[in-house]
Amino acid sequence: MRVEDLDFRVDSGVYAPVEDSFLLMDAIDLDHNDVFLDVGCGAGLLTLGAARIARRVVATDISLKAARNTLRNLERNGLEHACSVMQSDLLGSIPPAAMFSIIAFNPPYLPYDGTTTEMDHALVGGVRGTELTERFIEQAVKHLQRGGSVFVVGSSLANIKDLRNVMVNYGLHTEIVASVSIFFEKIQVLEGTQ
Repeated sequence: MRVEDLDFRVDSGVYAPVEDSFLLMDAIDLDHNDVFLDVGCGAGLLTLGAARIARRVVATDISLKAARNTLRNLERNGLEHACSVMQSDLLGSIPPAAMFSIIAFNPPYLPYDGTTTEMDHALVGGVRGTELTERFIEQAVKHLQRGGSVFVVGSSLANIKDLRNVMVNYGLHTEIVASVSIFFEKIQVLEGTQ
């Protein structure tokens, strides 16, 4: 997905896209028939990229500030017609019958280290770092079209092997489709396909 020519802004208190965001974008191959769900949309970079390609895009974030940031970015780029943006804890606000061909999540994936910051909601995925992602996978498989894919970002600072096992336990054929080493950790994108 190309995003170089977007009018894209990140509001204060919203997770700014960095290497993990771009790695996830590069790992997903969308086409015009896809129905795409971006969970934890943040400022909406992935949402905007998908809105240029997919048939329909839905974006959610637990942060109202982030959902509003995504919506404003869509409006600035004339892409709001192809998207729905909502505040939601993971897929909690998605109607049970809604199905997607691709569901992506760049979750908070760091383990809790005993300190608290203003951005923990965007960085810390639980004591082990994978708890939030595991909950996401449990919800996502219920909204995945046959043959669809779930993409999720993980860190070597958490246990990616455990995360992969959770995906397999939910019936997903799972593989690492992208990775990058950054300083003291390795970031990986896992794809789980039904």
